[in-house]
Amino acid sequence: MSNFKVYILNRFARTSSNYASWMTNCPFECEVVESYAPDWQVPSDAGLVVTHMHYRWEEISALRRIYETTRVPILILADGVLEYRNTWENPTVADGSLFQPLIGHKLACIGSAQARTIESWGNVGKCEVVGMPRFDSHANSECLPVQKNGAFRILIATANSPAFTPAQREKVLESLYLLRLRFDVNHTVNGRPVELTWRLTDGLDRELGTPGKMEFENQPWPLSDAIEMADAVITTPSTLYLESVLKRRPTAVLDFNNAPAYVPSAWTITAPAHFNPVISELENPPAAKMLFQRSVLHDQLQLEQPACSRLYYLINTMVENGAQARQDEKPLEMPMRILPGFHRELPPGAAEFDPILLYPDNPVFQVSEVHRLQLELNQAIARLDQLPRDLEQKDQDILSKNSDIARKDACIEQLTTELQELLAKKNADIEKKNQHIESLRELFESTNARVKQLRQRHVEQAELLLQMRQQMYQNTAKANNDPSSRRAA
Repeated sequence: MSNFKVYILNRFARTSSNYASWMTNCPFECEVVESYAPDWQVPSDAGLVVTHMHYRWEEISALRRIYETTRVPILILADGVLEYRNTWENPTVADGSLFQPLIGHKLACIGSAQARTIESWGNVGKCEVVGMPRFDSHANSECLPVQKNGAFRILIATANSPAFTPAQREKVLESLYLLRLRFDVNHTVNGRPVELTWRLTDGLDRELGTPGKMEFENQPWPLSDAIEMADAVITTPSTLYLESVLKRRPTAVLDFNNAPAYVPSAWTITAPAHFNPVISELENPPAAKMLFQRSVLHDQLQLEQPACSRLYYLINTMVENGAQARQDEKPLEMPMRILPGFHRELPPGAAEFDPILLYPDNPVFQVSEVHRLQLELNQAIARLDQLPRDLEQKDQDILSKNSDIARKDACIEQLTTELQELLAKKNADIEKKNQHIESLRELFESTNARVKQLRQRHVEQAELLLQMRQQMYQNTAKANNDPSSRRAA
């Protein structure tokens, strides 16, 4: 048994708290598969395949092939709370992808409420209540007490994916804007000054002008500590809600989308009119609502035993069952219940799970003719089989085009060089002509200056000649008018 490995289909598992919190002490060696395709071949030493990715075509296809063609058990991890919009109103996820049904042998649920819901989707006997391993470290630890004096500290947060459509995002943005406006107008709650800490995601901080996730993460404390440093928490539907309640913080859910709540809360804000009464009670929470909050927590999150211990027992049992099935060459079957603490009667709504009614706008689910579905499925499989060859041909076409582009680039480079040489030669010729023109200009200027000098001399000589002529005329006239001159004559 010790020679088996647990293969994890998630390239980010080493840095994800959903995996890192239990991988180190797992009873089997864990190997992260960082690169895989739908035709990924299960290694011979695989005792178990684990992933939380259950909504993309790549993982779904790989899981279905492993489930149907091998005796290697598959364990799917629930990585947080169920969110109605993500399950039923998320256009980026194909209808029915989220555990409808489960493509695997078991689903590790975080609590009994989640298990009941998912089993009602046609998964009776597949849910095991494990809890959340990453919460083990503070499930039974003491947390800082809520501050009753001084500033009333509120943490305002959003889920990692606060919305799944533009319309949902607008509602989330509106709720946060109006909430901030409430505190801008009134800085107090029940006479206490308010101190806000923001933890917004998906660019909401930039649109609101508040500190965002990256700025928050640069603080010297992690999010779990930030919850303890707050006296109350307001969050959009998120697993953060459970962590806040676990730390005994009065916690309100901010949901202007007013979607059905898989996780009930003692305080819900679905309109601006709820701000003041809810915030007032968060500052001074009624004991009955705190009891309700705590009771719901135990239904939503398994806290009776460490989640890691339950997960290890589940993994060990699934590996044993898989090994036994392969040894006996029999179909792999799992017990209806491996872990204690969850009653597995048929949930009241399980018999009413009908995709035709649940997805009335999806024509795929409206077809009930098995033969037609088989034909279409066969055609889809044949097309998918052809895709790798089409992609290979496309790759060859791209390589050919890249080669043509490289040749054209070389030609352009050569033409550019020749053009630069031609321009350099032309520039040299222009420079020579400019120098010749400059020499002619200098010659013209010197000649023009000489002509001006000659003209000036000519003018001066003409004026002198005129003066001499006038002097001669004057002397002649004087001589003609002198009597002595006439007598002498």
